[in-house]
Amino acid sequence: MKMLKSGSMAFAAAFAIVAAPFVLAQAYPSKPIRMVVAFPPGGSTDLAARALGEKLATALGQPVVIDNKPGASGNIGAEFVAKSAPDGHTLLMAATSFVTAPAFFPNLGWHPSKDFAPISLVATVPIIVVVHPSLPVHNPRDLIAYSKANPGKLNLASPGAATLTRLSGEMFKQAAGVDWVTVHYKGGPPAVADLLGGQSHVMFANISDVITQVKAGRLRALAVTGSSRSAIAPELPTMAESALPGFEISTWQAVLAPAGTPREIVQRLNTEIVRSMAAPEMKVKFLSFGTDAATGTPEALGLFIVSEVAKIGKIAKDVGAKID
Repeated sequence: MKMLKSGSMAFAAAFAIVAAPFVLAQAYPSKPIRMVVAFPPGGSTDLAARALGEKLATALGQPVVIDNKPGASGNIGAEFVAKSAPDGHTLLMAATSFVTAPAFFPNLGWHPSKDFAPISLVATVPIIVVVHPSLPVHNPRDLIAYSKANPGKLNLASPGAATLTRLSGEMFKQAAGVDWVTVHYKGGPPAVADLLGGQSHVMFANISDVITQVKAGRLRALAVTGSSRSAIAPELPTMAESALPGFEISTWQAVLAPAGTPREIVQRLNTEIVRSMAAPEMKVKFLSFGTDAATGTPEALGLFIVSEVAKIGKIAKDVGAKID
């Protein structure tokens, strides 16, 4: 009788261990979910968070509240999430500054891969190469040839020292062996304004910042820098296919949780995000934001973040990029 009782207790304990993850996933979420956006309202990252938040609220049965925490190039919002309870009720809609931060802020209070649990990629944001239309170039090969024939005469418009678009331009300069003068601006709009005015000649920009001017003929687009063509401008070749094989860099958006968030919760969130982003209306909506909808596994996102931190760190070191 005692042996039977002991065996029953052992079985119950074993069952509890096996069943615990299922119960945890079923009970989640138990309250509203806060999705932190480390940038002001109105930008593409904020718009992506709000569109996805609506879908997740329906799927998960709890409100998803968007909490904008801008400042310090996205570091304030990221650190807030990194130090939040790892229970799946506080998430980060991260953008590319998430992986550029270690290259420019050596004393960060958080680390992209150590302090976060990756959930899913949400979108890629094409970087587009544009020139002032007075420049006699119509493709990347033309741009390289013209630049080499006119060393030091072209200005590269940079929307900020710590931006991936700036680093994309520096990466191109190295890969193509061209001599440009990098001119820094306080954001994308003033950089685009000087490019339109002819004070600068070349810019690597988020496609949403310049596509209107390209369609109006005020700027000439040459290529995109991602691994594949963009649905936003499918006629544009990639830099890799048109001039520099292996050249690939792009901005993106993804959802992460604090490190230590239970795998069952991470997996449930990933499942719902993938399902939400597959809806045709979401793909159309994200295109209107200037982004290409995209998803993936938590494992793939984790590996991507590690590789991006290393790649961007090397580029920044090679070109001596720093925040003054």
